[in-house]
Order: sequence, then structure tokens, then C-alpha cells
Amino acid sequence: MAINNTTVDPYSPKRGYYECYDCGERETSVDSRTECESCGGEVRNIAVPRE
Repeated sequence: MAINNTTVDPYSPKRGYYECYDCGERETSVDSRTECESCGGEVRNIAVPRE
């Protein structure tokens, strides 16, 4: 049986899941975030599309 890798999982998160580098606070948002609402630190999007 051969595996066909030409199709990509169409999963794409509808919300962003953000985590603060400084305090570790996690929050969700449909808008892009660059700053933590709790401490003002930098956040990263931890919702990653599957491939």
C-alpha cells in the first residue's frame, strides 16, 4: 500500500491561542495579539496549523 502525501489537512485554527513570554498567561482571540493584557509582555501564537 502506497501513502499519498499530496493532500494537506485543511485544518486552520479560527482563533489564535497566545502565550506570554514573560508571565506565561494564555488567552484566545480572533484578532492578532502582540502584547499580553495582564503584564504588557510580548506574546506568541501557539495555535499552529497542521500539515
